[in-house]
Amino acid sequence: MKSLIKQIQFLKFSFSNISFEKFYITLIIFGIPLNLYKNRFYDNSWTIGEWLISYGGGFVRRGLVGEIIYYLSSKFFISPILIVWLISFISLLLLIILVLNFCKNYFEKSFLLSQIIILAPISGDYFVRKDSFLILLYGLCLLAFKGYYVKDISKITCIFLVNIFSIVAILSHESFGIWGLPSLFLIIYLFERLEKKNIFKSILFSILIFIPSIISFILCWIFKGNLDQSILIHNSWQSLKDILPTLGALNLSNPSGAIAAIGWGTSQVYTNTLLSQFNLFIFWHPGAWLLTIFCVIRLFIGKYKNIYQSSKRFVVCFQLIAFLPMFLFVDIGRWIFMWITSSALLFSFFIQVFGIQNIQFQIQRFKGRKFIEKLIPRFSSLKNYNLVLLFLGIPHCCWSVGRYLVSNPIGFTVKNIIFYFRILLNL
Repeated sequence: MKSLIKQIQFLKFSFSNISFEKFYITLIIFGIPLNLYKNRFYDNSWTIGEWLISYGGGFVRRGLVGEIIYYLSSKFFISPILIVWLISFISLLLLIILVLNFCKNYFEKSFLLSQIIILAPISGDYFVRKDSFLILLYGLCLLAFKGYYVKDISKITCIFLVNIFSIVAILSHESFGIWGLPSLFLIIYLFERLEKKNIFKSILFSILIFIPSIISFILCWIFKGNLDQSILIHNSWQSLKDILPTLGALNLSNPSGAIAAIGWGTSQVYTNTLLSQFNLFIFWHPGAWLLTIFCVIRLFIGKYKNIYQSSKRFVVCFQLIAFLPMFLFVDIGRWIFMWITSSALLFSFFIQVFGIQNIQFQIQRFKGRKFIEKLIPRFSSLKNYNLVLLFLGIPHCCWSVGRYLVSNPIGFTVKNIIFYFRILLNL
């Protein structure tokens, strides 16, 4: 009888997991066309516009990919929108393959597929942005390190690849230098320490390795752009008006959105009023974001006690420190996606390369370990874990009740149903 009960419980558990996975996969499949449809004009200035920042006005931060898109569009007469769509789709597809293969043994598949990682850019309406592309490049850096560790590639090849991926990421969005380079630097340092080199030599070698990436990062801050350059970039796209769909924004004298932001000062970028923001006079924005971050960390740690949980807690908090400067900017939900996804990849890399025993040994030496464990406990119930995962909404920016409801899986499902119902009505 006890054996039968256990079998029934196991079947319920398996069915629950399969249902959640299929649910998220369905949302991903149907959510991609919705995102593409919403972002099909030059006028989508914060999504499409982010990719179209180019070197039309000279070297400027974030302009590398836009310059490539401009060259391909003008050379082969292909719509820039189609190229942006293609890059966005390929980036997410490769990221899905990377995350599922790299992290599947250490995280619940439903968690990896959910609105916290893979579904995040789709439900948050930033699928057509550079976020997945940047995380993919970070993952490729980790793959290069792993290839060196297992002797598939030489040390020189590894250093070359990591710098190439990092430079492409930095020249696409300089934020990679803030959140990506620290952990990559740490990995090189740990590799050097494994070879019995002293601390000073390990640190010096790690710095020297990343000099090309560091120079790229510095150049992006020196040549961050100005108003004149943003106008010249806008004018360069006007020359492709025959193949660049617009509702009118392309014909204006000045750009808007991401291209215009190249010429903005810091006063227009930082969220100086964040501490005083409320929604419906009840929901305090910083409190809502802190609660979201707390829930996300707990979901990252997992639902049962196992040998990985203390290591997960340590890695996700380490990456959080690197991402803290990014939370000064408006799009906090996007940074949460990039933080958690990069943490999952980094944790999986550490386990596969350094082993759980070595990581646990280092964590045992950390004095604040017990305090962090008490501050951020694990989920003790599968039911509670799944409920939080199902109803947690992470708006890409500007927290509000409406954005929260639309960005969680239930609300995003309703959004998809409405979208496809309207499409059917117009057929």
